[in-house]
Amino acid sequence: MDIRYSKYTNKAYNRLEFWLINWDYIDGNDYLAKLFSEEYGFVIEEKIDGWWYSIIRIHLNNSKYELLWHEDTGNAIYCLNQTEEENDLLQHRLERILSILNARIRNS
Repeated sequence: MDIRYSKYTNKAYNRLEFWLINWDYIDGNDYLAKLFSEEYGFVIEEKIDGWWYSIIRIHLNNSKYELLWHEDTGNAIYCLNQTEEENDLLQHRLERILSILNARIRNS
């Protein structure tokens, strides 16, 4: 079963989020952050752990993303700078990261 994403407009926070499907792991974003770092050179900031959520911030130049895990919604990623250009760039990068992740899972 491949890992994919679904776009979700979070009206409460006025942002576009990419929810990950078939990738609901409490520490799954740690691995995704590592892939973003390996593939694109993103810098991984310190993980924020809450009772029911965790957030990992990553950045590269002007691209700043948060990888969110929440016990109710699972894993998601979104841009802190919610421009159309940044969301399109995140979508492109995420598609590449998921391609790598799915290939690694199939070959393991």
